Amino acid sequence: MEALARMVADSLARHGFDVPVDHRHLEWSRWFRCESSFSLLLVPSAAGIYALGEEIVAPGEIPSAGGKRMLAVFQVAESEDLCVALSRLFAPKSPLAERLSSGRCFVRFAQVADADQRHGACGSLRYWLASSGEAATGVTRGSGTARDFSTQSDVTSAPAAKPSESEESTLDAPPSAPPPLPAGF
Repeated sequence: MEALARMVADSLARHGFDVPVDHRHLEWSRWFRCESSFSLLLVPSAAGIYALGEEIVAPGEIPSAGGKRMLAVFQVAESEDLCVALSRLFAPKSPLAERLSSGRCFVRFAQVADADQRHGACGSLRYWLASSGEAATGVTRGSGTARDFSTQSDVTSAPAAKPSESEESTLDAPPSAPPPLPAGF
């Protein structure tokens, strides 16, 4: 069913209809280790969204994980130029430079050209990240909003546009259950 929805959206886009980006169906790159700026040679110079994660369980460390690596996502951000934004993370004055250089961090990205769609998808992912963190720990962040989390962790992204009223109400509404992990993420 997902393939059919994607085919319809692609067809509409080819014929000039505006199709909103569904953050659950972005085409993400594979996770790759980011130890230095040289790790980013294949990152395109295009607008998009990226996610940073830190390895919390190495492959084979826990038998119940089926030999897979487990990552904890700690930042989701958007950028007009993914290559430049990710390279800046390794700048000497970047608060994340030392953490990323440890060799335990991974990154993945999705290209999203339209600024409004990129902002909406990034906001949804930040909300998912904040609500998942609250559900896992049981600790709410102040007023319990995703905005509290995203402003703290979004160290390197460009200034974001002010959320619309509909986004404000979505961000302020406490979730009854954490949203599911976006497909393909």
